[in-house]
Amino acid sequence: MYQRRLNGYAAIGYKIKAGPVETDSVEIIFNKSSFLPVFANDITAAKHETLIVSPFVTRRRALRMLPLLEGAVKNGVRTVVVTRPPEDFKEKDAAALRETMKVLSNSGVRLVFRPKIHQKFAVIDQKIVWYGSINLLSYGDAEESLMRLESPNIANELIKVAERGTREKS
Repeated sequence: MYQRRLNGYAAIGYKIKAGPVETDSVEIIFNKSSFLPVFANDITAAKHETLIVSPFVTRRRALRMLPLLEGAVKNGVRTVVVTRPPEDFKEKDAAALRETMKVLSNSGVRLVFRPKIHQKFAVIDQKIVWYGSINLLSYGDAEESLMRLESPNIANELIKVAERGTREKS
């Protein structure tokens, strides 16, 4: 399935990039090993808003992303994470998730909960879109990919998707 997706992307002109990538690259497909430096640059360069939709959040990835997210917040960038609420998980996992959510919230990240979501994407400044199968705030071992592109139209559609059925952390 993964290989068929990659073939489909290649057929419409996208290229897979596994090595170092220039920060101004647009419309490239990244794997789990190559996306983070470019994604980090996008967050650092954000001027207005960063929206991350990640159904799963692990402490390890959240702590790795925390300096970037805190920097964005300090620069006045509205930083929002949409994720599944702790009650969507087994109690032992929910307790760890609550602690991680507390760390994110204390750093100024706005948390929004959406039960049973599965979408995985980020929108930066309502124009840069990261979309694919990688949970941006958790680690995965599967062969997954993310596509980065600049499109205000797609960004606005994804923002609408993120807003449906959400509830803010109380």
